Amino acid sequence: MLVKDLMTKDVITINPSTTVEEAERLMSLNNIGKLVVVEDDNKVVGMITDGDLVQQRKLEMLINDIMTKEVIVTYKNKSIQEASQLLSDNQIGGVPVLDSKNKLVGILTAADIVAGYVKEERTAKISPESSAIYLAMTRSRDYENYWLDKIKGYGYRVAITQTGANAENLPIKLRESTTVAAIARGVIKENLREKMAVSNAVKDAYLQLNLVNPGLGGGFKVSIVRGEGRLAVAVFGKFGHALVDGPEQLAIGMSVV
Repeated sequence: MLVKDLMTKDVITINPSTTVEEAERLMSLNNIGKLVVVEDDNKVVGMITDGDLVQQRKLEMLINDIMTKEVIVTYKNKSIQEASQLLSDNQIGGVPVLDSKNKLVGILTAADIVAGYVKEERTAKISPESSAIYLAMTRSRDYENYWLDKIKGYGYRVAITQTGANAENLPIKLRESTTVAAIARGVIKENLREKMAVSNAVKDAYLQLNLVNPGLGGGFKVSIVRGEGRLAVAVFGKFGHALVDGPEQLAIGMSVV
């Protein structure tokens, strides 16, 4: 798949001369956490997030004065694999998408990528990534067993586990419980190379989740599927703390094995 296949084409943008007050209103009305800043010729000149706005007390201040001007972008004809790596390497949740003339044509987020794998065309044998997503999102033991049998029928190796921890320990707990489950169910061998493959896939998934809910712990269901020379880890569950029970989140990480 290419970036243009999964990107959101209707991008909500603002001008650098927009005020903080107007940017806050625009984010609130559209229930979004970031805005792409463009000039009149649809050229991307910056990005602004709700975190940037929270720090500003002067509502009349212009976006140009507080926006991030060094924007990481991708192009519509890049592969989804390249875009996924870009998000992971830079620990960001989304990037503006440009055409060959460097004009804004869309935005691609981690959520778009996950949704793309879920919606991929059904074939006789679905991918390890999609298999992991379906299994992680099961809500009953019967449905979980159904997907375990189905995935094994594709010739994939599969395991599932659950884990939860506070913000400080969550990445460690995710890695440890996933690795233990993968070894116990024969998804990987107990050697450094294959354990590193699991660790890298878990890291990719955790970075996606932490971008949306930084600094929070939670409880998650984790599935691990190995097939076709790669390993996929899907993480599904909730972030939260004593005062807030957050929405359910889904992320997927991949690694060659």
